[in-house]
Amino acid sequence: MAEAVPEAVRLGEEISFEVFGRKMSAKQWGRTDGEPTLCVHGWLDNASSFDVLAPDLLELNMVAVDLCGHGHSDHRPAGMHYVNYYDVLDLLAVADALGWSSFNLIGHSMGAEISVELTGMFPERVRKLVMIDGLMATGGATDQERLERNREAIREALSEQHRQPKVFPDVAAMAARVSEATGQSLESAELLVARGHKNVAGGVTWRTDPRIRSATPLRPTRAQIDLLLAACEVPTLLMVAAGGDRWFADELDNAQERHPMLTLERLAGPHHLHMEAPYADDVLALTRVFLGLDV
Repeated sequence: MAEAVPEAVRLGEEISFEVFGRKMSAKQWGRTDGEPTLCVHGWLDNASSFDVLAPDLLELNMVAVDLCGHGHSDHRPAGMHYVNYYDVLDLLAVADALGWSSFNLIGHSMGAEISVELTGMFPERVRKLVMIDGLMATGGATDQERLERNREAIREALSEQHRQPKVFPDVAAMAARVSEATGQSLESAELLVARGHKNVAGGVTWRTDPRIRSATPLRPTRAQIDLLLAACEVPTLLMVAAGGDRWFADELDNAQERHPMLTLERLAGPHHLHMEAPYADDVLALTRVFLGLDV
């Protein structure tokens, strides 16, 4: 028989915060007196991204957020874009609501990118940073392309015409489509879909704000990214998946050169390796050692 979990340990308990008049939802894992740790999911994912790792990190006090427009969190008002700046602001507001003056960050994909930006601007707030197949990078975009992206984003916001999410007959069909599109297993797709869907006429669809798929403005330049990387003066672990996101792959050498405290580990597995057996075991082992849980 498994040992009883102490009452002070949370196992994915639902919590929420009011942030600038909006609701931000989250799942809390671990000891309430454990080391504060914010978990930040990737693009179009949600807080359930950490459901595989969290049960084996219960020494921590982990809060896995649904970023604005994702999962159970409210969407941004009309005319307001989804950019990292506002996500950083929201995350710091959540940390303040929790009474955390400093905390660890664990970010996957876009969540890793956001976490780098937060750490570079506010290194005094971050104890340690763990990045899972994600990094703040240019993706090869030029300054001219960034300006064009700004123009496109404004035109889309003014038109108020956004692609509506597809309606699926049921959550099983929805999870199958996610698995097909992302290459992740059906099991990990089901975790994200369980939290990320809503019932509509004719079946189910995404809770996610469709505007998140629109052009993203205000992307940082190479020089700005390099300044943020250099300012990340906290111990940082970056785990890169062999079958993961190639968007930042050409900029890893630059990140190692700029970041003063970066440890890079290359692991087998797909982009969502932290959700996939057996790859999640490697992510867990490295994370536990890096955060000082296995000493």
